[in-house]
Amino acid sequence: MTKSTELTSTESWDQLWTQPQPSRMTGQVKQRLRATRTWHQLLSDLLDSTGRAPGQPVDVLELGCAPGSMLMLLHQLRPNHTYHGIDFAPEGLKTARRLLAAGGIPATLHLGDVRTAELPPVDLVVSFGLVEHFDDPAEIVTHHRRFLRPGGVVAVTVPNYSHPALVALLRRFSPDTLATHNLRVMSEESLRAACATAGLVDIRTGVSGGPTMPNSRVRRDLSGTSYRLAARTWNVCSDLLLPQGWPWPATIWATGVHAG
Repeated sequence: MTKSTELTSTESWDQLWTQPQPSRMTGQVKQRLRATRTWHQLLSDLLDSTGRAPGQPVDVLELGCAPGSMLMLLHQLRPNHTYHGIDFAPEGLKTARRLLAAGGIPATLHLGDVRTAELPPVDLVVSFGLVEHFDDPAEIVTHHRRFLRPGGVVAVTVPNYSHPALVALLRRFSPDTLATHNLRVMSEESLRAACATAGLVDIRTGVSGGPTMPNSRVRRDLSGTSYRLAARTWNVCSDLLLPQGWPWPATIWATGVHAG
């Protein structure tokens, strides 16, 4: 199998995780947003996608787990599950270890490339915003399947940056976002095709959330700062005022089963 080329690098992720982060909205404000509740519901559904009885433990592996915030959230939603993570960015993994240790979450973390690492099989392999960072998303989904027990489930989400209006804004204010994301996988049809090519069966897809504007890789100048402020204002206002999914959904998701 040809090794899919990544659109990012360990250095770029380490730089992102270690640089000072812009101030974010407070936890109280974020928890009140419809987008937060919708995201948590989607994650809960994905964590339950193995079909296990409620309360029955599931082995979960997150690919691309840095900086640990998603593992922490997954644990909050389903604390009875066992969690593992892998990431190829050393500094990002250090951040994840610190975050999870501070939260008392006993996750097992591994430094490695999902395309070459060998780990014990699990029941559920998840990734959130990983496959779109490669030129061949189907190959990366194949590596998700590789970590599963027969009958296990792959659950992936990708952000949706493919709306023409959003692409135009990113081209002007955040070209690095476009350079590091494969927009071709950002549709239900494309994500379903990637899962099918990867050999998964019983594939389900869907969309979730309202229109959000990414703002983590903006230009480092006044225009980028202005865009970040405008994007955050848009994300809050659209959450309050616009219907879910219009004019574009925030997230596209898919699940599929490893038939064995």
